[in-house]
Amino acid sequence: MKKIAFLFALNLIYLMSFSQDSFNQKFLEANTLMEESMFNIALPIWLNLSTENPNNCNVDYKIGVCYINSGTEKKKALPYLEKALGKTSSNYDPFSSSEQNSPIETYYYLARAYHINTQLDSAMTYYNLFKSKISKKHYLFNEVDHNLKQCENAKLFVAKPVNIEVNNLGKTINTEYPEYSPVLSLDESTIYFTSRRLRKDSSNYFIKDVDDGQYFEDIYVSNNYDGLWTEPELLNLNSEGHEATINLSVDGQTLFIYKDDNGNGNLYSSNYSADNQWSTPILLGSDINSEAQETHVAISPDENTLYFVSDRKGGLGGQDIYFCNKLPNGEWAKAQNIGNAINTPYDEDGVFIHPDGKTMYFSSHGHTSMGGYDIFYSIKNEDGTWSTPVNIGYPVNSTDDDVFFVTSVDGKRGYYSSIQEKGFGEKDIYMISLVDAEEKPLTLLTGLLKVIGEKETPSDAQIVITNNLDGSLIGIFKPRKKDGKFSIILEPNIDYHIVYSALTFKQEEDLFVPEVSSFKEINRGIDLQNIIFGAQPTDSLANNTGNETTKDNKNPKDNTNSKDNVVKNNTKDKNENVLSSYQELFNYNVKTITLSNSNYMNFIAKAADIISSGSKITIEIEASASKVPTKTFDSNYDLAKHRGEEAKETILKSLSEKGINSDKMVTFKKIKSLVQGPKYKGDFDNKEAYEKYQYVKITLR
Repeated sequence: MKKIAFLFALNLIYLMSFSQDSFNQKFLEANTLMEESMFNIALPIWLNLSTENPNNCNVDYKIGVCYINSGTEKKKALPYLEKALGKTSSNYDPFSSSEQNSPIETYYYLARAYHINTQLDSAMTYYNLFKSKISKKHYLFNEVDHNLKQCENAKLFVAKPVNIEVNNLGKTINTEYPEYSPVLSLDESTIYFTSRRLRKDSSNYFIKDVDDGQYFEDIYVSNNYDGLWTEPELLNLNSEGHEATINLSVDGQTLFIYKDDNGNGNLYSSNYSADNQWSTPILLGSDINSEAQETHVAISPDENTLYFVSDRKGGLGGQDIYFCNKLPNGEWAKAQNIGNAINTPYDEDGVFIHPDGKTMYFSSHGHTSMGGYDIFYSIKNEDGTWSTPVNIGYPVNSTDDDVFFVTSVDGKRGYYSSIQEKGFGEKDIYMISLVDAEEKPLTLLTGLLKVIGEKETPSDAQIVITNNLDGSLIGIFKPRKKDGKFSIILEPNIDYHIVYSALTFKQEEDLFVPEVSSFKEINRGIDLQNIIFGAQPTDSLANNTGNETTKDNKNPKDNTNSKDNVVKNNTKDKNENVLSSYQELFNYNVKTITLSNSNYMNFIAKAADIISSGSKITIEIEASASKVPTKTFDSNYDLAKHRGEEAKETILKSLSEKGINSDKMVTFKKIKSLVQGPKYKGDFDNKEAYEKYQYVKITLR
């Protein structure tokens, strides 16, 4: 019996020794990983050791620190750090596997955990306790004051939340894997985003990032048709490494990408080609990329200024926002720091330039952040300086990191990635409706450019826009290849000339954009009649296009010379086939045609005679308002629009009174609404200057 007892004791000592060796080995491995900032890989080792040693406060502390430094699971740190606080020691040895206590820094990380969990009073209590236990030379001393200020900011923002509605983009876009960094086309019909999912063909099944064990970042694209997102497609520019979306140019033809080049983050661009492919990404020029980390980039709508984020030496803090101006030769000038109106002693990231060209959204640890990165916006002044950044508020911003936020053209919606309990995976992409946000007065020109008989929009299809005043080129734009959809931002108070072309077809029109947009849904903007080139096989096909002007286009067999196929919608230049016309000038705010006017009565009589003879007619209406402010309508553009609509209703009523059924015999082209004339100078009585721009012109063809 003594021999058996001795052997049992010996075996127990051996097992304890082996177990201790195993613990020491795991401790050393996890500690080394933390030293290399590989917190995600170290975490499961610490969790395993915690199971083996449930009362080890040092292990609990290490788990808490790993969670705090994780990308998506920071909130899980709280119970471990609360437990670790039970045994703190000023003689703490971070490298000893026999250390059972936690360091003084546990107070700080516990405060951070409360902060991230929005338990702000507790956070402030433990920040202050930590500060009382350290000297001014401690590396976290100044950080504590910054964290306390963030807590104060957070309490203010949480007390006055902004009015938002949050919608998950759905399981077509989001998966069990992380999806993030969305960028969208102007009309929000195309989204590019980054995902770490398993590819559909499983080609990345055995390729994972050793740092976190996840699949490498890939870029996907999805299109929205009738409110539904299509199955995301993998872009052809992806490699076996990391490629992440950053930004998209206003015309949708240039995609900006982040790539991790062996630990050195660099910025690239890729262009959309005529064959529906993205070009091989190329490094951005000048001194945009450096030996430092460059993480984000955005370009102004006119593509003359590039903004990017870098942690290079000589900045105002960690990561700063820089900009480059385009030189006359098309190259980028040397990078300049954007200055301390935007940059702080802390990190900035996620820069995004709104299509208005003057609103910058970005993320910052500084300013009035409520914790981690918060999203701010700043307005560029006329003198080139930037306004004081404004926090977009809670709950868009949280006490954790909030980065990579993009908005719609009208500023009423935002897209970003978030971690939420009811999501489909680790990170999902959401659309938030900013209910109380002020609408941005921008005009978005949208439409379709198609050629009947062609499966896709021809590769040479384009929209060329010039300024009617001086003939200067505004831009050359390409419609979306799959469906011909295009979206173009137009500056206000300019008279534009627009030329649509594809194959041998060509169509032109003039369009004036008023100084102050009155659109209730800015993202819809001006919906042109669809440009559908080619022959119409049946009337039903014409009706399906939603386009009343397609019958003006010539049969393809006659299209041997593109010059013969120019269809000008500009009524002031197009006098052929005009059968009759009527124009009436109005006093201020008047919008109703004078029925007793003999010229109007003659116009209606002419239209009635043509219809009675069995012929169909086409009526064009051009309605105009001057720039004298209107009190009756929301804007001068609304006044012009009402004039046109009233004219149409009056014509229909007049024809009906003559017994004419206009449903089958009369086609109305889309009403052209204009705001014209000299800028109002307060001289209300100067009718000679303004009244000639207050009219309705009706043309019968």
